[in-house]
Amino acid sequence: MCSLSICFRGLLLPSVTMGSVMLDWRVSCLLLQAAALLLLSKGERMCPASCRCEGKIVYCESGIFQDIPENITTGCQGLSMRYNNLLVLLPYQFAHLNQLIWLYLDHNSINAIDALAFHGVRRLKELILSSNKINHLHNNTFSAIPNLRNLDLSYNQLQYLQPGHFYGLRKLQNLHLRSNGLKQILIRTFLECRSLEFLDLGYNRLRSLTRTTFLGLFKLKELHLEHNQFSRINFFIFPRLTDLQALYLQWNRIRSISQGVPWTWHKLQKLDLSGNEIQMLDPAVFQCMPNLQMLNLESNKLSSVPVEAVAAWTSLTTISLAGNAWDCSPSICPLMAWLKTFRDSKDISMICSSPKSVQGERVVDVVRNHSTCVAMSNVFTTTAFILLTPAQVVNVSPHPSPSGFTDLTHSESPAQGLTPSSVHPIWTDRKTTESTTMSSTTLISPEPPTSFIPEPQFEHMAFHKIIAGSVALFLSVSLILLVIYVSWRHYPNTMRQLQQHSVNHKRRKKARKQEQDLNSQLQEYYLSYHSNSETMDSLVNETRPCTCTISGSIECEV
Repeated sequence: MCSLSICFRGLLLPSVTMGSVMLDWRVSCLLLQAAALLLLSKGERMCPASCRCEGKIVYCESGIFQDIPENITTGCQGLSMRYNNLLVLLPYQFAHLNQLIWLYLDHNSINAIDALAFHGVRRLKELILSSNKINHLHNNTFSAIPNLRNLDLSYNQLQYLQPGHFYGLRKLQNLHLRSNGLKQILIRTFLECRSLEFLDLGYNRLRSLTRTTFLGLFKLKELHLEHNQFSRINFFIFPRLTDLQALYLQWNRIRSISQGVPWTWHKLQKLDLSGNEIQMLDPAVFQCMPNLQMLNLESNKLSSVPVEAVAAWTSLTTISLAGNAWDCSPSICPLMAWLKTFRDSKDISMICSSPKSVQGERVVDVVRNHSTCVAMSNVFTTTAFILLTPAQVVNVSPHPSPSGFTDLTHSESPAQGLTPSSVHPIWTDRKTTESTTMSSTTLISPEPPTSFIPEPQFEHMAFHKIIAGSVALFLSVSLILLVIYVSWRHYPNTMRQLQQHSVNHKRRKKARKQEQDLNSQLQEYYLSYHSNSETMDSLVNETRPCTCTISGSIECEV
């Protein structure tokens, strides 16, 4: 320890060991206080007042902030400023937080964002600006954050989108623009968003889309366009969305959907068209969606579905058809035939809108109870076969069945029974039969009535019922034969006894019958013999031989 000298009133006194110790102790105390103050100030910088800090995450959601706190640690990776009174985002406002990964600024009153507001936070991957009052965006506003993955601008007041708004966001995957009052999207607005997978444009005021609206979105998988003001949709605007899997168009004002250019939408699995004003379905639309699994057509104005459209629903697993104005006439039959064979999830609470006699009833009940889709049950068909040559037979059917009906009981698969080729040939066959009948009637001279072989009248019997009856009969006979075979194999003595008993029974029955025949003959002999005077004289006088014949059996000489 170094010795110290203290000058007191001009005198130089040697330091005492005790005094030296006290001085060292005071210096140590001063150093400790300085360190404590330094740590305290650093701690205050890490977690601002009225905020909550969890490691490198800062939550300032108390509702009192009108600006971004300045004493946030520079190592902060997540900052939540939700539910405050922020009004403006100034230039370089987050530049000192260059480690930020996510930033939540939703539910504020932000109405202006400076073009340089996000400069300095290149690592930012998630930015939430929903539920504010943003009505304008500068071009290149987000170009300083090229690593952004999720951008939420929903529930603001944006009315137009321009190509420069999303410039530089080549890694963006999710973009939310719901409920902004958008009226127009200029061409190539999303051209830079080449990695976008989710786009929400629902609850806006969009009336039309162009072919270049979604240019560049080759990886888009889910597109929301519900609750807009579309009146018609032409699917020619979507061919560039080759990876799209779900398209939501519900609750617009769509009256018609069409397919302008033929192309195949291989990956589309979900299509929601509910809550529109669609009256007729274009079969070409569904023919370009071979892998469609979920289709929602609720709350439209459909009265029937074309058979060609139904035939294209080969991969559906879920369908909803309630809330339409269904016409319960034979035109509903193709749809009901398909629904009868559809085994997956379906909403069949369909109500008849016409005709008035069944209005308000369930379509399923009307089809079942009124036999709407079954061929006429009592058809009296007289078929005549006129033999012209050994190879020519003409079938005359004076009462051809109507061609407009579809038999729901037919055993064909829906894909086979509902193809367009299965509908049109009905008219062809009918015309061919009628022409053949007319030509046969005019060219062939009338034959005698015996040349016609009328078939007996019969009731219509469904083909599948005949098959079911035949199978049941076959199974019954097979079961009986199986029982007999098993009995014979396992109980041979019993079978021999049964056979012997059957033979004895037949013998007794035969002997009883012979005895009855003999008794009847004897009774006939005694009852059929009646003597007369000549016979008596011959017997008494023995003047001549006499032959007495017993009827049907014996002759004797007396």
